[in-house]
Amino acid sequence: MWSNVLVDAPIVYSLLERRLLYRLTLEVKHRFTEKNLAAPESWQDLYFQLTDADLGLIGGRTNVLQTYEALSEIGKKFITVSFKNDKGETVIGNVHWVDTFFYNTETRMYDVRVSPEIMPYLINLSKSFTAFDVATAMMMSSKFGQKFYELCCQFSGECRFTDNSGNVYKKNVVPLDIDYLRRIFNLEEQKDPRTGKVITKGKYRNFKDIRRRIIEPAQLELNHLYITGRSNVWFDYTEGDRVGRKIKNVFIFVYTKDNPKTENSRIWQQGDEPLCPLETENSKITAKDRLTKTMETWRQCSDEELEMIFGSLLRRYLKPEESGHYLHTIKALGGKRHDMYLQAIQSILDKEGQPKFAAATQAYKRKSIIQYALQDNLKQYGWHMAPPKPERRSKAVRTPSFTGIGL
Repeated sequence: MWSNVLVDAPIVYSLLERRLLYRLTLEVKHRFTEKNLAAPESWQDLYFQLTDADLGLIGGRTNVLQTYEALSEIGKKFITVSFKNDKGETVIGNVHWVDTFFYNTETRMYDVRVSPEIMPYLINLSKSFTAFDVATAMMMSSKFGQKFYELCCQFSGECRFTDNSGNVYKKNVVPLDIDYLRRIFNLEEQKDPRTGKVITKGKYRNFKDIRRRIIEPAQLELNHLYITGRSNVWFDYTEGDRVGRKIKNVFIFVYTKDNPKTENSRIWQQGDEPLCPLETENSKITAKDRLTKTMETWRQCSDEELEMIFGSLLRRYLKPEESGHYLHTIKALGGKRHDMYLQAIQSILDKEGQPKFAAATQAYKRKSIIQYALQDNLKQYGWHMAPPKPERRSKAVRTPSFTGIGL
């Protein structure tokens, strides 16, 4: 089991690196059962030993050196997480999976220490987690296939979506925005937040490339594993809404043994009956009922779950410090916090549903969320959140010049 924070994090690990993370997760689970790792003080001694034989099982017997290189690279990479500190404040930061790595030249053993900071996302998970089969995940032949397998497992349970336009989707049909896919598959250009320098270049700007290089290879592989009995899930898909000629989203149809594709287990082909993501009956709810239905669904969530949803929406458009400002503001306002989360989430979703917003630049979306969704639009509920104050820059002190003055 992985926390959904890990499943939804952008891909920064290669195929072999992710396989190693699966193996380390199993080791953590085994150690957790044997030595009771429930207490955080026990997380400081999370050393695991691996041999060349272990690396051969993970990456293939002919790829031991490549797997060793992948193991040494894991410690150099961060993933973004969020957590609450002792004061109940939400903190966003970057953590390593592995923070120490040693190789003993005499015994040829590898000592790896899993970071204590990653442990809350691996053990004692009671909500917002995804369970998947490591054997299947290890079979995937690309990092994109691994991610799609994890996503299919995440949405293979009793999941049913109702979007902001009132569309009611069939069970296990997931509408995924292209922007979301680009984020989790790490296709966007990445810049250093301090220097502005480009760290990695963006790629696959056209949906055609995403479909050809990411979606369809993963779909073909998962379908083959499902048919041969080596995977419990697979997926079909269809293109969704468009803004002009640009595809806005795709609909992923997740199939399992308990919820199989009714006609057959074959990937959709030209000439087949079109895939319909919506329920045939009551596929639309009225605009008047839309908010009520959404609120009824979300009211069942805890404050902590609503905070995670709100934080996730904020991070789509705002800087980390801005997201932290709004998360802190709701807590500082007090009152009916549960309703405040619901109203703030609904206000952002209403903004997302506007065609002008969907086609806008990231800078416009950020301004729209800050100025309208979280300020003007919330006033209909009798409250609002002021935007974060810009950081003050200290004025440079001019030193008088003494050139030409005799002292």
